[in-house]
Amino acid sequence: MLDITELSRMAGVSSRTIRYYGELGLVKPGGRGPGGRRLFGTDASERLAFISRLKNLGLSLEEIGDLNRSFERGATTAMLFELEAMLLHRLREVESRRQELLTLESDLNQYLEHIRSKTT
Repeated sequence: MLDITELSRMAGVSSRTIRYYGELGLVKPGGRGPGGRRLFGTDASERLAFISRLKNLGLSLEEIGDLNRSFERGATTAMLFELEAMLLHRLREVESRRQELLTLESDLNQYLEHIRSKTT
């Protein structure tokens, strides 16, 4: 079992983040140690890494919480289907944003060419 400071160091996140995730039900202590300190199992570090990966992929903490609840109900397959749907939705958003950025890039280049033609 790890206390919150050890888990924080191991997972590379702040103790404050771990407490916040605990409030959201994303990470739960496995028990309490002397003085009531939260103690976490090694699976908490893996869970924090999973949360970090999902956040980096653009999922919100609310979405991650939904996945967490599915997993806790023992519905791993359902959670994976839900995760797949979320990631596909996020991918469509990224593709749409990419198209917007390509259009913006083209517009900027056209405008720059227009300005340069006026100054030469």
